[in-house]
Amino acid sequence: MFKIAKEFNINTIFYQVRPMNDAFYESKLNPYSRYLTGEEGLKPSFDVFEYIIKKAKEHKIAIHAWCNPYRVSMKLDINKNEYLKTLDDLNFAKKNPNLVITDSNNQLILNPAREEVKKFIIESMLEIIDKYDVDGIHFDDYFYPYSSLSAHDNDLNDYEEAKNDYSTIADFRRYHISDIIRRLNEKIKKRDKNIMFGISPFGIWRSKQNDERGSNTAANTSQSYDTQYADSYNWIKNGYIDYIVPQLYWEFGHPVAPYADLVDWWTNIIKDTKVKLYIGHALYRLGNEGEFENPIEIVNQIKYANKYKEVNGNVFFTYHTFKEIENKKGVLEVKKLLKGE
Repeated sequence: MFKIAKEFNINTIFYQVRPMNDAFYESKLNPYSRYLTGEEGLKPSFDVFEYIIKKAKEHKIAIHAWCNPYRVSMKLDINKNEYLKTLDDLNFAKKNPNLVITDSNNQLILNPAREEVKKFIIESMLEIIDKYDVDGIHFDDYFYPYSSLSAHDNDLNDYEEAKNDYSTIADFRRYHISDIIRRLNEKIKKRDKNIMFGISPFGIWRSKQNDERGSNTAANTSQSYDTQYADSYNWIKNGYIDYIVPQLYWEFGHPVAPYADLVDWWTNIIKDTKVKLYIGHALYRLGNEGEFENPIEIVNQIKYANKYKEVNGNVFFTYHTFKEIENKKGVLEVKKLLKGE
């Protein structure tokens, strides 16, 4: 992995350590991940994350611990209680089923509105930085689910208890997402000011038809402000994060979310703030039908973004695409650009 990263002139790796309320590292709070050992809670023969960090330092590559704070499961074919019984006894969700809610696709998440959940997530992140020499903590785009919450297993009771403090349930949800981000950043900085905290949100905050501050994107498309209740604009303006990596996974000519317009928007809102902007690129889409069939689509996207002084770099999803240089159109072109060839 590090050899390939160096070949592409990559200086930072976002390493997934918490995919599903579990851990790719030694933890007193979270069980070992089934994606690491095949069975949740089964200890590997060595500390994988410690090894990754050691190798990263040997190659002079920064490591950010990539975490999904709330996600407990993917879409399930069984009900919540049946699934929770299959988890390791250390799993916070199994120990606290009342803090787990369900979306309309029968996917489970920790309830973002509950203080117990906030404290647990913050403690889990601090455990990582206390135990491992990481360069940053990184959150993915999963906050409230992309689909709506279940009609029967949701956060409505929490809202009812607090609704006098909020104009809408959407404001209630946005508050709780922003609250944990603010608090976590403060806690991290008290531990070590050099450890960065960043987020890679869905690439559209709001469309300008819905908010004059929004981007030139379709009014009826997904928007993180309204779908995941992730107010990335607010995080930037209030300095709750050190960096942001909007997932701009669309092509230049996309009819709903044109790439260039979104780059223009993000570079504009980042101005006069201390938050660093890195553009997230859909490297995995190279060769797909449409404009990504063009082998230099990503190359052109990188060039367009990097003409802005506000853009501090480029982030690529996903790593395994770098290994497909022989059969994935455009990967070699990206390598040439990153190497300055």
